Amino acid sequence: MFKGMFFSIALLCCVVLQSSMAAGSVSYDIFLVPDKAAHHTVNKISEELQQVGLESLFKQGYLPHITLYLTGYPATTLDSLKKQVKRLASRWSPFAVKFDRLQPTKNNWLMLQVKNSRKLQRLADEVTLAAEPLRAANPKLPNWVLKYPNKLEAFKRYGSPNVFSNFQPHITILAKSNQSQLTNFMSRFGEHFKPAQVKVLGIGIARVNNNGQVIKELAIYYFKK
Repeated sequence: MFKGMFFSIALLCCVVLQSSMAAGSVSYDIFLVPDKAAHHTVNKISEELQQVGLESLFKQGYLPHITLYLTGYPATTLDSLKKQVKRLASRWSPFAVKFDRLQPTKNNWLMLQVKNSRKLQRLADEVTLAAEPLRAANPKLPNWVLKYPNKLEAFKRYGSPNVFSNFQPHITILAKSNQSQLTNFMSRFGEHFKPAQVKVLGIGIARVNNNGQVIKELAIYYFKK
């Protein structure tokens, strides 16, 4: 009887401990800071979306960003994370990236795809390796990741599905939306998008919501000139 009671208490303590760990976890996004040309491009796309009755995340007040590494962290980790990101930024110089195309997803989100490059991939890899040791042990798994075995394995190892060979740089323009309106937008505007080159100036850290959209900028570290 006492053995069973002890096991039940131990199990309850384990569940409470895991819940408290999850409650203390905060999602931080380490992202690229682009120049004003990037905001001009995103604003133009947003105005075109308005013409078909869709409101972009930018028009809702969210910051356009290119994620390098996004995961959950213990709430006490922020100062250490800032030090790592600041150190990385000090070793880099501004460089160009290319906005390649607009691409709807199967769930009717809209992404502005950023063409990957050796330099961009290397930066993302360095950020992941620097920040991953600081992450929470059990970050929340997004449900969509279950459909992609490679991304699921990456999440299990690194706490994020979009790292290393799975890195797919982009700016999320529109969250899940009306399919017919999005199709109308693509035929009128999206399919005629002209690739644009912008410069990235540094790395930032931001707190994000459950959809990975920036709630609050916490730090910006500019690359050396």
